[in-house]
Parts: sequence; C-alpha cells; structure tokens
Amino acid sequence: MKAPKDRAAVDAAVAALQDRLADGDPSDDALRAECEGGLENLRAAYRANPAAFTPEAIAALREFSELLRG
Repeated sequence: MKAPKDRAAVDAAVAALQDRLADGDPSDDALRAECEGGLENLRAAYRANPAAFTPEAIAALREFSELLRG
C-alpha cells in the first residue's frame, strides 16, 4: 500500500485502520502485522507531508500505536 499524499487520503487511511482494528482482535499476530504496516505507511506519509494530517488523525495514530504496543 502506498503512503497517502493528501488530507483526504490520510483521513481515509486512518478510518480504514480504525475499522480494521475495531473488527479484529489486537492480540492476533496477523492483524497486528497488517496494522503495523499501515501505521508505518502513515508515518512515511507524515514525514513527507505533515500538513496533510489533522490533529485528530495524529491523535488516532498515537492511540493505534499504543494499542498495538500492548
């Protein structure tokens, strides 16, 4: 999956990650790996274009990171 480049794509990627985590068990290794990959893509997108990230998106990503760290 490519890193999103604009605010709409970032918001869609964050929403997809929220849905994926809500639908699964965070202790599932396959789900964790998939979500960690999604987080890494979003981190790359942030490094490339931080202006595309709303404060809400950043807060959600921090929550996902904490949840996956367990």
